Amino acid sequence: MPEQPTPETSPDATPGAAPEAPPAEAAPLPPLMDADGAFSPDWFARFEELQPFAASLAKFRRPEALAKSYAHLERMRGYPDPQDARRMADFRAAVGLPEHEEEFSLPRPEEAPEELWDDAMAADMAKVAYRYGVPPQAMSALAQEYTRQGLRALRSAEQARHAAVLRAEAELQQEWGAAYEDNMAQIASVLSSLADRAGVDAAALAENPALRASPDFAKLMLAVADQLQEPPLRSGSPSDSGPREAYRIAHDPTHPLHEAYMRTNHPRHRYANEQYDLLAFGTEH
Repeated sequence: MPEQPTPETSPDATPGAAPEAPPAEAAPLPPLMDADGAFSPDWFARFEELQPFAASLAKFRRPEALAKSYAHLERMRGYPDPQDARRMADFRAAVGLPEHEEEFSLPRPEEAPEELWDDAMAADMAKVAYRYGVPPQAMSALAQEYTRQGLRALRSAEQARHAAVLRAEAELQQEWGAAYEDNMAQIASVLSSLADRAGVDAAALAENPALRASPDFAKLMLAVADQLQEPPLRSGSPSDSGPREAYRIAHDPTHPLHEAYMRTNHPRHRYANEQYDLLAFGTEH
């Protein structure tokens, strides 16, 4: 009987090569359930896609517990009615939201200026966020977006105010011509005088963009200045008050007509000179 070739004597065998090992058997998968109908320990290990949820699945010892959890999850599908306090509480617990209203806050971004941010408003918005189950991450993102949009609105408003002031100044310069500087100085003087009497800040009035952007306000104040300068002519005064007023025109820098009287090139010089002569001598040129 011919000798059967062995791996060592096989014509295809490589001289000196080790014999091939039989294929390894795969490790047996853990059983899903025990004899009593409960889940076997680590039953979920046979499913690779369940590995990220191993800690949660290990809590379920029986199929009915897992089924109840799934049914609860199905009931949670969809956004809950904020009026349903119990379901809203379940929703917060399911998605990991803070349980109590005090734990919700709307943080103020570092770049938010004082004139843009309102702490009371932020507190009210945090209460709404708690009621409707808004995640804190979303609240922070909303605060950032609110600040970005608010800063853009502030810049746009400032640019609009600046443009309005420039337009008003251009209109007055065109209308008043060479008298523009003198008229503006006269307006500043009467504003200062009236502000002192009223106890208000004249500088704040003069720099108020809402007033500076209105050419009508400047014209109105110029008319007020004219009215304040004319009463001695219309109302009359005791005979000894005229010279005193004339003296003030000539010597008191705070008198509304002093500058016009002293500067011969002032557009109101002639008027101031007439007032001086009328007060001092009772005559006009």
